Amino acid sequence: MSFNSTTFIVFFLVVFFAYWAVSRTARLRFALLFVASCVFYMSWNPKFIVLIFASTALDYYVGAAIHRTENAAKRRFFLCLSLAGNLSLLGFFKYFNFFLESFHDLLRALGLGSTEAFVPWDIVLPVGISFYTFQTLSYTLDIYRRQLEPVDSLLKFALFVAFFPQLVAGPIVRAADFLPQLNEPARYDDGAAGRGVFLIMAGLIKKVALADTIGLHLVDPVFKAPGDYGPIQILVAVWGTLFQFYLDFSAYSDIAIGAAACLGFRLPVNFDRPFLSQDLAEFWRRWHISMTSFFRDYVFISLGGTRCRTAKIVRNFFITFVLVGLWHGAGWNYVVWGVLIGIPMMVRVFMRQPTDEERAARSLFGRVWRRAWVFNFHSLCIMIFRNGTVAEGNRGIQGTLDMLSSLVDFGAHAGRLSPLGLRALALAAVIHFAPKAWVHVARDRFTRLPALGQAVVMVLVTGCLAAMAYEQAPFIYFQF
Repeated sequence: MSFNSTTFIVFFLVVFFAYWAVSRTARLRFALLFVASCVFYMSWNPKFIVLIFASTALDYYVGAAIHRTENAAKRRFFLCLSLAGNLSLLGFFKYFNFFLESFHDLLRALGLGSTEAFVPWDIVLPVGISFYTFQTLSYTLDIYRRQLEPVDSLLKFALFVAFFPQLVAGPIVRAADFLPQLNEPARYDDGAAGRGVFLIMAGLIKKVALADTIGLHLVDPVFKAPGDYGPIQILVAVWGTLFQFYLDFSAYSDIAIGAAACLGFRLPVNFDRPFLSQDLAEFWRRWHISMTSFFRDYVFISLGGTRCRTAKIVRNFFITFVLVGLWHGAGWNYVVWGVLIGIPMMVRVFMRQPTDEERAARSLFGRVWRRAWVFNFHSLCIMIFRNGTVAEGNRGIQGTLDMLSSLVDFGAHAGRLSPLGLRALALAAVIHFAPKAWVHVARDRFTRLPALGQAVVMVLVTGCLAAMAYEQAPFIYFQF
């Protein structure tokens, strides 16, 4: 059940009205949301709901056990049990074939293994496993660090893990942020619901009208046959790729945050106009914020962060970004991507960083130049990522080499890019770089409309998007 489907709209409307009908009884509304979340997840593949139940039960009881004991060795044992259980599930379903194939290739290169091609096991990657395993881990890790008290109800914890708006593709929600909201009385707020509906519509526009159009009409043709295009066309398509990923992923986050707001819950902002970043550290404070903060708090800082010698700080960045790359997918292209995006962060360790006053004093040219550098750096990195992500036309490392070759072949035949794809990319850029206040004005005007006016706008928007969705594409991070 994808967010950009009629089925989800009907499902959400049913859940919305049923939830607020029973909202006065806390246990009943929690049960209703949990059942609805299970139905949402099982609409893809019912049997994998067992994995969510397993992670939920494991971390609920492990968290309680960690909290009960003061013995340091026992606390570490229970934490290791949580880590082993969750990471084993993630490792088997997501990385087993990758590691097995890599080991097979290593043995073959050393002349010790079979010369036959590796035959992968038939393992289906469960939807959302990369997200809900991290959420449950955040619970036990925070309890172990004595930053969180264990929840008093298995139902509440199960709802935290399975909450359907963010279950499949985030944002990654911390237990410390979500669980306290379950203790608050449910009060329907017209303003919050209006803002939530606005976010849902904005997300659908990002996905259907912009991301899918850029991907299907601009990016896909160039990545399938880079030799048919010249350097300028390749560069524009690479820019389009970064915009497509941003629009697709931030659209899912917007819809998730908006749907949660309609039900009275607050989810963290996941994207904050990342292409306005003037340096690479700022980019990671604006791009996939929930993932960045997770790896910062639970990996980078756990390794020592910046409170150690320079060599160890570089090591900490390297390990963190390699794991960021692997988290995004099981393939060497993801590892290479992780290393590439981590190199500038490692280099920064040896450089003096500007103060806030120096940043504010930069000229317009200086700000534009720095933003252009950050954007183009991540565009070239996403080219490596994209060549190993999309099943149709997946060309791997060779596809990246072909595109790099075409980028410097100024005598190549310059194929024609889709005008529709170019218009969508230009519109996406205008929206992204427009003042944030414009979006707030549009949102506030929508929320101030009477109910009938809001209904008319929703019907018009969804009707137009339904007409455009004849080439509907799944969310890039759907099975992740």
